[in-house]
Amino acid sequence: MELLNKIKSNNESGKISFVSYITAGDPDINTSLKIMKSLARNGTDIIELGIPFSDPISDGPTIQKATERALNKDIDIKKALEIVKKFRKEFSTPIVIFGYYNPFLKYGLNKLMRDIKSSGANGILVVDLPPEESFQIQESVEKHNLELVYLVAPTSTKFRIETISKLSNSFIYLVSVTGVTGARRKIDKSLSPFIKKLKKITNKPICVGFGISNSTHVNELKNQVNGIVIGSAIVKIIEKNLKKKADIIKNISNFCRKISRATKI
Repeated sequence: MELLNKIKSNNESGKISFVSYITAGDPDINTSLKIMKSLARNGTDIIELGIPFSDPISDGPTIQKATERALNKDIDIKKALEIVKKFRKEFSTPIVIFGYYNPFLKYGLNKLMRDIKSSGANGILVVDLPPEESFQIQESVEKHNLELVYLVAPTSTKFRIETISKLSNSFIYLVSVTGVTGARRKIDKSLSPFIKKLKKITNKPICVGFGISNSTHVNELKNQVNGIVIGSAIVKIIEKNLKKKADIIKNISNFCRKISRATKI
């Protein structure tokens, strides 16, 4: 279990894991691959690679725009996994395929898990998959020896958290807010009490995302969780530098190094 092992080894060495998100094919396939390499070289421990989808209901404006840019380049699951294969020729950084159930179901769940495995990715996160309806994916994931990451929200009940903890063979992704993805200025005051509650219910590693966007946020959370997830802040760098793609790599590299330094406990 590469994702779990990475988080565990990082914690043992005195740091929390830095999980970064980008949308596959944003702003184009070649640049997307270069970004992934930059993430791996500059402190990212796990990469979430988003599959573009026309109705990304959990995502805020920044990632919605990234999805549109990727869809305009005709990026689909197959092309996204080709990026992973190319990345794997040089890097071993664990990868989670991140997306929505509809395109995964259309692709075929068993075929999807087989292709994810053969591409070199290590797990999958299905944003809109309730644990109560996860049987088919759970079965296929186990068949292909992949990790399935579940989301927990501040509104999740004790029963649902217990259910997810039993089903999960990976880390738990804690959504920090009751809302969509997007960089935010402050951490919600209710997050810390909920993390404490979550730790009493599950012993699975907890990585928190949605709204985490800078080293100050990381410093606030690093003694409470096993990892942090940053997406919109990275995707925003891409958006701001679409006309200067070399600057995308340079600025993301600088950003990731800064975040990585902050993850040390």
